[in-house]
Amino acid sequence: MAFGLVIGAGAATGLGAAVVFFPALVRLASRRTLAGALGLSAGVMVYVSFVEIFGKASSAFEDSGIEEDTAYIYATLCFFGGVVLMVV
Repeated sequence: MAFGLVIGAGAATGLGAAVVFFPALVRLASRRTLAGALGLSAGVMVYVSFVEIFGKASSAFEDSGIEEDTAYIYATLCFFGGVVLMVV
């Protein structure tokens, strides 16, 4: 499933980039379509990256001797802590 989502995100990114190079596509693509395609591709890429990194973080906590449930909580706290740091 992740591979299919990445392919879709890449296709949406390619569509967004193609609009710049082909004047005929500029007339076909509205701002709403372009914004939707680029937003979708960005969202899918962030989601796929998050799922992969979150699993590795949880496994790393478990490998250091922390129980599975606690490791999941620590990984979640680290994620949202990073979000807060980025907002600040």
